[in-house]
Amino acid sequence: MRKLQYVRLLVLISLGLTSVGCGGTTPTPPPLAKPFLWTKLVFGVVGDRALLPSIKAQRGEWSARSGAELVVLDEPVDPRTLDKAGADVLVFPGDRMGDLIELKALATIADSTVIPPAPVAEGNEPPPPPPPDDLKYKDIIPAYRDQIDKYGPNRVALPIGGTALVVAFHRAAFDSPAMKEAAKTAGIRLEPPKTWDEFDALAKFFHGKDTNGDGKPEAGVALAWGTDPEGVGDATLLARIASLGLHRDQFTFLLDSETTAPRVTSPPFVTGLQSFVDLKAFGPPEAEKFDADRARQAFRSKEAVLLIDRAEKAGAWGVDGEPIGSIPLPGSSRVFDFSRNAWETSEKPNRPSFLPTGGGWLVGVAATTSKPAAAEDFARYLASPDSTNRLRAEKGFPMLAVRTSQLTQGMVSTRSAPGVEPRPWADAVNRTLTNERVVPGPRFPEALAYLSDLARARVAAVNGQPVEKVLGDLADAWIKRTQSLGLARQTWHHRRSLTGLITAPEPPPR
Repeated sequence: MRKLQYVRLLVLISLGLTSVGCGGTTPTPPPLAKPFLWTKLVFGVVGDRALLPSIKAQRGEWSARSGAELVVLDEPVDPRTLDKAGADVLVFPGDRMGDLIELKALATIADSTVIPPAPVAEGNEPPPPPPPDDLKYKDIIPAYRDQIDKYGPNRVALPIGGTALVVAFHRAAFDSPAMKEAAKTAGIRLEPPKTWDEFDALAKFFHGKDTNGDGKPEAGVALAWGTDPEGVGDATLLARIASLGLHRDQFTFLLDSETTAPRVTSPPFVTGLQSFVDLKAFGPPEAEKFDADRARQAFRSKEAVLLIDRAEKAGAWGVDGEPIGSIPLPGSSRVFDFSRNAWETSEKPNRPSFLPTGGGWLVGVAATTSKPAAAEDFARYLASPDSTNRLRAEKGFPMLAVRTSQLTQGMVSTRSAPGVEPRPWADAVNRTLTNERVVPGPRFPEALAYLSDLARARVAAVNGQPVEKVLGDLADAWIKRTQSLGLARQTWHHRRSLTGLITAPEPPPR
């Protein structure tokens, strides 16, 4: 009997201890230290496999925190065989978004999971503090937060890294007393160009001159005029055409947003491609064969004064002791209004920021995953401030910051880009990515195929074929490609990829 009373006493004491708390309520148990223990998550990359080592380097911390096993696929994932690959999380360039959407491969990421809502208070208690926003989503650059990670109104990914084109130039050529005197005689303003006309004039002025006193004449400019797997030549051309053809009142300059008819035979394309071709006359010998790497090499060895390249490739531009400046791409003093089919003069240079690769790199959750909570947690981890800061520091696959706080920090390390002046570089990147008009490269289905058609036309023009002819052939190729994909469906995708245009929730059938 006494033994039974003793047991009852222990139970009462235990209940009394567990009931201690605010208002006598039972406290909420602490969250699990490893919320995804025993979970196996498969991660894959769509596109360039060079990104894989950078991602593998990030997985240890998340696995230790979550308790999950993360398997990284060693080969790039083909979106058409996503089920076979079994990937739960995908990193992909923005120009593959349309392909993934067409295959229904990406899950929508709700805003409520991106920025956690504040908990609801019960009774008369003060509301508890909101959950920590480890993603700090409001810190992401608006163009990436409101445009590049969306397809139509739906957020289908989170940004992890960006890309941007800038002009790099050898500072010595602009500071040389001999060049200043020659420029004064020629009526040239020896300062970084604000318009493409000024850029062309500087390339012509510097060409054939000894701009740095080494006894050798330099070329004016180095560009990716030839076949270029990186796509820098195509992006350079499209950036110039965007300044000519993206009117402030319009959404796009590549395709008509209502009919998806190509605009490549329009005046902005004819003018832009002809100007791109004409610059070859001020390049080094055999410039028509240059890809992006050969253009960088020519600039680094001081064969050319000017270079247009992706800013994240600054480590390949120079050597210590040779100062290199950076500025945003020039703009155009006139712009074509497609609604009036006429040119108009711009009061200030029309300077939209065209971003290659559909804007950069994103992480998304596979729609087929059976572990959506763990998959989204890892996606959020990759897009977090700490992870993106480490990713942009990876030498094997450099990316630009997509967060305001990181942009203000400038380069991760000035030693990684010898000779490049850090402050002008940071300013050029910041002004490009935070521009009031940011235009990511095409993101609709088969975007890479459309760009391949463009690349062939560009190279053909550089090698002497008439600009009007190659653009006419390009228009035919794009029309056939669009028809083969389904005109109504591709029009839906094109409008959806622009994010600001009204579309039906689902695409029309093929």
